[in-house]
Amino acid sequence: MKRIPSFLAIALAMALVSCGGGQRNGNQSANHQDTLDAMRPILPDSLLIHPGLSVGGIRLMEADTTLVERYGTPAYSDAAMGKAVLLWYTDTSNGQPNTLSVFVTRDMGNDETARVRRIRITSPLFETAKAIRTGSALPEINAAYAVELRESYETEGVAYSVYDGADGIAFELDPTNRCVAIIVRAKEDTTANYLPLRGIR
Repeated sequence: MKRIPSFLAIALAMALVSCGGGQRNGNQSANHQDTLDAMRPILPDSLLIHPGLSVGGIRLMEADTTLVERYGTPAYSDAAMGKAVLLWYTDTSNGQPNTLSVFVTRDMGNDETARVRRIRITSPLFETAKAIRTGSALPEINAAYAVELRESYETEGVAYSVYDGADGIAFELDPTNRCVAIIVRAKEDTTANYLPLRGIR
């Protein structure tokens, strides 16, 4: 049985508390979107996706050693030539194990610390401030972020597409145009490709 990392257990507890405090907006004069926003519970930062910055408690450019100290030994890791992918299982909220994976690199000769360059999450418990999460459809994503098709790939006979934009966030979509994973990267990292992370389920 896969162990849920302590960081997610804490995040889930915080989310349950915050959900209990959600209030419906009774102001009929507010427009429909304002009403929906007011009805949504405030998500704790431990479950928020911040484009170009962080996913939950993991921030871009932090050292990989701090992740291991906080979350324990990764369930999967693959390292070579100053680059590595680290993966933890988080929860089974959608009926299958969800993953949190990070891509780290070293600036060889300048900074020997392996630092987080990309963060990928598959759990629908995490979402952006614009209410986008895994499971969101492409029209919803397009309404929240300006993205375009950047890559496509195939895993086990299934075709996936990666949509990316200028906000430092990318979305992996399945053949039905539903989001199956969200990736956060630095906004200035315009040459980013997701080969190291894509296809890891």
